[in-house]
Parts: sequence; C-alpha cells; structure tokens
Amino acid sequence: MRVFFTSKLETLLEKIELGDWRQRLQEPLTYHEQSLSDNWKSCALGERIQREGRDLGKVKDLTPEAIKLGFSFATAIKRRDSTAALDILEQIEKLPSIWRSQEDAISA
Repeated sequence: MRVFFTSKLETLLEKIELGDWRQRLQEPLTYHEQSLSDNWKSCALGERIQREGRDLGKVKDLTPEAIKLGFSFATAIKRRDSTAALDILEQIEKLPSIWRSQEDAISA
C-alpha cells in the first residue's frame, strides 16, 4: 500500500497544468489571445517554460514535438477554436520534456 500512495503522489507532483491558458480557453477567444499565441514566450509553451523555471533562448532548444504543438496551438487560437486549443494544451502538458536535450534541462 505504501508504494502505491508514493507513486501516486509522485505522479500528481510531476503533472504540469497550464492553468492560465486553461482559464483563457474557458472564455471566448479574442484578439488579445491571438496576439499572445503568436509569441513563443507567451503561448502555452511559454507558460510551461515559466512553470519549469527556465527561459527560451532559441526555438531550436525545444523538441520537434513541442515545436509542432506550439504551431498547432497558435493556429487553433487564430481560428478561435478553443476545443482544438484545449486538446493541444493537454498534449503539451503531457509531454515528458519540451527540451531537445534532457542534459540541457537538468543543467539549467
């Protein structure tokens, strides 16, 4: 039993939830959200970067999957498709790492 609770707690602690963008997606999307999604540091990936306590130097520092999801998220926001944006947001949250190299993530 003890191992079960420990692993469950660890799983909860590891989950990254991007609450700011989740809240924005609950309301009708406006031009403000569109302009925020155009910038890597203020889009959903930017929120994850901030939660991890890092800064983005170059987009190439991100994994190809993170870059793809970032573009897809911005496209969904531009179309004002909050359902698709929420789906992409959940995929970003579930990524084990958004950084191209795990060693870089540990050293930063």
